[in-house]
Amino acid sequence: MMTSEALETIGTVAVALPPVHSSMRCEDVDLRFQSDPDLAALAVVQDARPVGLINRYDLITQLSRDYGRALYAKKPVSALMDRAPLIVDASISVDRLESLIADEHQSALLRGFIVTRNSRYYGVGTALSLLQLGMARSERRNRALDRARQQAEEASLSKTRFLANMSHELRTPLNAIIGFAEVIQKQLLGPMGNARYAEYVDDILSSGQHLLSLINNILDMSKIESGSWRIQPEMTDPVEIMEASLRTFRERAEGRGVFMTMTVDARLFEGFVDRQALRQILLNLISNAVKFTPAGGRIEVGAAPLQDGAFGIWVTDTGIGIAPEHIPVVLAPFGQVENDLTRQYEGTGLGLPLVKSLVEMHGGRFAIQSTPGEGTTIRAEFPPPPILGAMGLAALAEATSPAAASD
Repeated sequence: MMTSEALETIGTVAVALPPVHSSMRCEDVDLRFQSDPDLAALAVVQDARPVGLINRYDLITQLSRDYGRALYAKKPVSALMDRAPLIVDASISVDRLESLIADEHQSALLRGFIVTRNSRYYGVGTALSLLQLGMARSERRNRALDRARQQAEEASLSKTRFLANMSHELRTPLNAIIGFAEVIQKQLLGPMGNARYAEYVDDILSSGQHLLSLINNILDMSKIESGSWRIQPEMTDPVEIMEASLRTFRERAEGRGVFMTMTVDARLFEGFVDRQALRQILLNLISNAVKFTPAGGRIEVGAAPLQDGAFGIWVTDTGIGIAPEHIPVVLAPFGQVENDLTRQYEGTGLGLPLVKSLVEMHGGRFAIQSTPGEGTTIRAEFPPPPILGAMGLAALAEATSPAAASD
């Protein structure tokens, strides 16, 4: 499809200046130029057809030379005009004109050019008129880009708000399905009778939990994008949340033959973090580690204090790893690396983007170190409390130490 700019003709830049006849004296043409300081060039016509172009600078230069006025003032302008100017029809496109000037008539930018319609004089074009057209086109393009960007942002925001508002509608029935499946699986209301029912219930429960995890990630990411997720950091025991997160995946990891450990620096007593966000971060990181670590592999979940009351967590695995060029892909929402190793794993591609967003919402730092075929380490660092300084934290640590408690 042709754009409006591609269809724009040279008639739009032609200035309909009254031409001068080829017999007009040079001194009279000079008076025309003197009467209009902005006048750069005039078409010279004969029988309404252009025969040349007289440029302001060229005429003034000739008349200003020694004996120039005496020689040329009374002569017809045809004596000093450019007899081979660029002449273009008003119907050609602006893009075509620009190509002609660039390839064959560079001097037309300085001297000007003549525009005709049906071979008769129509107007004059100059570098200024082309510049003004270029500026107008740029403004139109910028306005079009702004409109397109605004429409895209509004569409994205509408989608995000819709997903965020669907949280209750999606999660409630799915939680009911999972809850009833657990009741049947545990035979809380009596034996099922047929062993095949137990297999079906296991499938229902596993699929429901997987679907709930996917929906949770989509909805949580939508909340972050829409700005409806507000973190509320508080002094929290990270170890408690780490232990609970590990328990969630321990059975699955053991079933896959993956060994999990937890390492905690003894100096870590509390961290300033949103409890729900930290739980979500750990669940996503451990889930990814379990998913991508083969049988016989190991996963370590750790935490340690950092300078001035900050603290960091990490999850290390001996899984399939990520190539350096693929790290930006997996950190983009819905980004998934397509290869024979990863195609077998299900997921939305939202786990790591969600973790990164939650860490950055705290003002923290997120980092990935990975080697294909060897494993991955993901670290998240959280800043100290905004009010409690290093001395306050040291005092708090001393006050909560076992020695202080015994006093």
